[in-house]
Amino acid sequence: MRSEERILVTLHRWTGPPVDTHTYLLTDPATREGWVIDAPYGTAHGVLRHCREHEVRLSMVFLTHGHFDHLLDVSIYVDAGIPIGMSPLDRPLLQLPQTEAYGVPYPMPKFPVSRLFGEGDRLRLGDREWVVWHMPGHAPGHLALIQPDTGLIIGGDLLFRNAYGRIDLPLADAEEMTISLSRLLECPDSWRVLPGHGEETTIGAERSWLGPLVVCQGGVDSSPEPRTKM
Repeated sequence: MRSEERILVTLHRWTGPPVDTHTYLLTDPATREGWVIDAPYGTAHGVLRHCREHEVRLSMVFLTHGHFDHLLDVSIYVDAGIPIGMSPLDRPLLQLPQTEAYGVPYPMPKFPVSRLFGEGDRLRLGDREWVVWHMPGHAPGHLALIQPDTGLIIGGDLLFRNAYGRIDLPLADAEEMTISLSRLLECPDSWRVLPGHGEETTIGAERSWLGPLVVCQGGVDSSPEPRTKM
């Protein structure tokens, strides 16, 4: 677990197998309300224990997208009475035998989605407003959570350090990924990106390769490339 104290939000991170997927816990220090972002295998019990010890009240689990490695622990949160939210566009992914297809020894969870999110939705945690961006490509309903005042992007599998999300997966789309990555270029260089895998980065740190890729090289394509990841 990694933790970082910020003035406006407290951020913690856990990482779970089988592909080192991150879950993030955002907590408003004043109200003690918290959100969980993604639910990889083996992380939920640690998150819930932390919340009990620090008197954090979880109000939702926000799934960035419907790939198995981001939701294998989601049933634990459902059993704890915490609402699950995601894009309705990723519901078809939940019906696919993802874990079986990738030889992962965990069953795909079945769970109710009680909150549906899409482009432009505004969510409030404490006195700060977060905005939902629909960023398809890696998955049809891929979402990112944006905090524009502090310049923070919780981006799932959209952008990594020196890489972007895979587009050779079922229901992925290279053209949509190019558009989503292009949208990131409109953000200031100082904005931080907290990805679903690996270490955090900034828009400025990735601009030198991302700009030429989507502007000069005609965007991404569906063949495996050195810069694709997870």
